[in-house]
Amino acid sequence: MTLEGLAPVLGALGIGIALAGAPGPVQAILLTESARSLPRGMQALVGAASTWLTLLLLVALGVSLAPPDGLVFRILRIGGGLLLIWLAVDGFRADETSETDARGGLPPFIRGSLAVALNPGAYLFLAAVASPVFANASLLGGTANAVLAAFAMSAGTVAGDLGVVLIGAFGMRRIGGERATLVRRVLAVLLGGLGVWLLVGALIG
Repeated sequence: MTLEGLAPVLGALGIGIALAGAPGPVQAILLTESARSLPRGMQALVGAASTWLTLLLLVALGVSLAPPDGLVFRILRIGGGLLLIWLAVDGFRADETSETDARGGLPPFIRGSLAVALNPGAYLFLAAVASPVFANASLLGGTANAVLAAFAMSAGTVAGDLGVVLIGAFGMRRIGGERATLVRRVLAVLLGGLGVWLLVGALIG
């Protein structure tokens, strides 16, 4: 691979790291799950990362993902909003000492995966940012280079999201039981607020 061909790959890595640092529904869910326990946070991270990598690879392989608009965009916002509100309610009901969901709710892996799949912003990013980056990588080094850029972007995102999970898990251990419960409830309110925002946007947009 030439240095010229490597440039978009390194750029994709940087974009992935920056994307993970931008607050949004995915980061909120990862933080909420990791605040309950590290295993839950890691499972949610694997679910989110695997879904995100799949979407990135589809774009890198030439699948055209147009920015969602109209009815599709509204459906995504409604679905994402309902998911976040449900997770917020679930967070309030959760046993703070349990590492598993004894009520048989959605596993953390599925929660993380849905956080990406129902996130309208993810598809806007794919169309507006990822697609041009991968197209440039393909132009300079073929499809293999575009795929490598997709893996690099995914790796950058995972690295940033892993930091979120570790902060959520180990931060809870340091602040004590009552404060940890308060933080979990604040995170649940945050999820609910994001969910309401998506729903309102879908209904009045």
